[in-house]
Amino acid sequence: MSSRRILLVEDSSTMRRMLSMMLQEQGYEVRTANDGAEGLVRAGEEPRPELILTDYEMPELDGPGFCRGIKANKDLRSIPVLMLTTLGESHNTIAGLEAGADDYIQKPKSPDDIQVMFARIRAQLRIADLNVEAIERNRLLEAAHKKVTFELELARKVQFALMPRPPKPRGVLQVAVRYTPANQLGGDVYDFYRLENNRLGILVADVSGHGVNSAMLSGMVKALAAGLSIAVLEPGELLAGLDVAGEQYFPEGYFCTGFYLIADEETGLVRYAGVGHPPAIVIGPNGPRMLQSNPGMLGIGMVDGTAGASDRLEPGESLIIYTDGLTDAMDPSDVIFGEDRLTTLLQSHFGNDPTEIINRVDGAVADYTAPGRPADDINIIVVQRPAK
Repeated sequence: MSSRRILLVEDSSTMRRMLSMMLQEQGYEVRTANDGAEGLVRAGEEPRPELILTDYEMPELDGPGFCRGIKANKDLRSIPVLMLTTLGESHNTIAGLEAGADDYIQKPKSPDDIQVMFARIRAQLRIADLNVEAIERNRLLEAAHKKVTFELELARKVQFALMPRPPKPRGVLQVAVRYTPANQLGGDVYDFYRLENNRLGILVADVSGHGVNSAMLSGMVKALAAGLSIAVLEPGELLAGLDVAGEQYFPEGYFCTGFYLIADEETGLVRYAGVGHPPAIVIGPNGPRMLQSNPGMLGIGMVDGTAGASDRLEPGESLIIYTDGLTDAMDPSDVIFGEDRLTTLLQSHFGNDPTEIINRVDGAVADYTAPGRPADDINIIVVQRPAK
């Protein structure tokens, strides 16, 4: 193991030779300087010292001035500095420590003083080693954090690329959608399915939690539902199929809720079913009404068919499907936004176009949670039958 490197800054040649000899006998590699000005130069030479011993009173540049120069240099400031003096006045101690010295000891005059000096040196070197170790660990953590952040951002872009745009109208219905994850990756998922006879299938599902696991499971739900949308005729059948198929993929403790509807784009007729999901809300000239969801959870193999129902969007009405991150959003006092507040807000803007309705909801939730933000993903889909 190589010797530890010490820079000794001392204007007295006698004291410099004595201290240098004692340090070398202890196995240290010693480099010397005659005063603070020369010490600043020697401290920057490679290989740099691992510890500095400096006198307090020196010509050209005294100990506190030298110490301030070391601590002002970003490449040298981590080197521990021990200030030596023959003076015991408290103001010298304070001046040295305030200049940045890491320790302050009197020059040794006895064997005990020498041992104290050696002990202080060893202690400061241990502290310096721990600092170096901490810096290296922080560097590795920062590098790992940057890598994870880059990969999460890439995954976020992929996830958003897989989220479809609203389909172009084929009849009397218009559709708008917005998905806002709480983190870089979210657990909500939605999809649109062009079905025969001008029918449009719309799925909204919410996987428990948010983050990488939930995002991967949401992708699995999307893939399973796409196949089921072709094979089944009723919304309840699709959700029951998702439950059975998803059971083999969902880890313990994970589940999802879902709401699926099939809308006739020519007549506005809607057939729907939900499991564990917030009710869809219809707003319009005649006031709001709820399209209720069934209790339960998907992905755990406990749904054996699920009852559905039907409704019809009349001219001037809009149907809003959302995930519970919206109504569960909290203000600074931890009071949730709530279904009643959402229904009132939606009804007050029922005449707006679908995108403007979503903008109003987004703005209201942002104001409600400020200066924070919603803790869960928020997905909103608006299906509107414009007034004639």
